[in-house]
Order: sequence, then structure tokens, then C-alpha cells
Amino acid sequence: MPVNVMLASMTTFAVLGFVVLGGPMLLVHWSRKRRQDEIARQIALTDAIDAEIGPIVAPVVKKSLLGPWDIRIAVPVGHSATVARILSVVDTVFMDLEGAGSRPYRIFLTARADASRGSRASRTLGSTTRWAGNPIGAA
Repeated sequence: MPVNVMLASMTTFAVLGFVVLGGPMLLVHWSRKRRQDEIARQIALTDAIDAEIGPIVAPVVKKSLLGPWDIRIAVPVGHSATVARILSVVDTVFMDLEGAGSRPYRIFLTARADASRGSRASRTLGSTTRWAGNPIGAA
């Protein structure tokens, strides 16, 4: 067998091995890294809103495949000052995480009925409330 044919078949075998074995490993690594980034941003945003306003909202942060970050928040109806503070915190958190060259993000706000406005001490750990509403805006 000539050396050129042998070299070509070894190269083909190495490339094929990388595609079959290395490709899925890289895809799994990319997927895990992406999910870790989503979780880290969601935790940072939740903590920042909790520190600024209190535990009134729980944002959900996702990264679309090729598009911007998506942030979904159920906000209290009729409290525009609170909504403005929430949006300000979102902007601050994403600027801190991304720096000056921050990427765009989309915010989906869903209206929710105002729950009883008790203090942290008066809330029971066992009670949970789910809010369902209509989207009130997207930026």
C-alpha cells in the first residue's frame, strides 16, 4: 500500500473518530455550560431583586439558541413604581454580568394579582401561591 493512501486513510479514520466521539462530547459540554450560565443569571437576578425589593417576584432566565436572553417575571398589577424598580434591578444585574458590551435581553412581564402584602416574618413557609395572568408587555 502506498504511503499516501495509508496516510489518507489514517487521517480519515482520525477525523471520523473525532466526529463520532468528540462531537457529542463537545455538544454535551456546551449544553451544560449554557445551562449553568442560565442558572447563575437566574440566581443573581433573584438575589438582587430580593435584596432591593424583597421576595415578591421570581424571575425565570433562559438563553434562546441564537437570540438574546429571555427574562420572564410575574409582576404585581397597579404597582408601577415596584415594576420600575424591578426593571432597574434587571438592567443593573445584566450590566454587571456582561460589562460595558452587554448583549440584548428581552423581558416578558406577566400581570399577577397582588398577594397579601405581609412582611417576611408573617409569611408561612408551607403556603405557596401560583399566579396566572396575561402578558402585559414585552421589551
